[in-house]
Amino acid sequence: MNALREHVVQRKIIGTLRNGKGTSIHERIMTVLATWAQRGLNIFQMLRVMLSG
Repeated sequence: MNALREHVVQRKIIGTLRNGKGTSIHERIMTVLATWAQRGLNIFQMLRVMLSG
């Protein structure tokens, strides 16, 4: 839970994710990135793999 607190604060400061859809997308992306980090995976490499198909 504490891992997401920083992102919640950032989201509120930025104020660009005011609708439910934007918030949901942001939460999903942050969850995936945090999971990769906890597993010791290279986040940038994983993003490249996922985005390249």
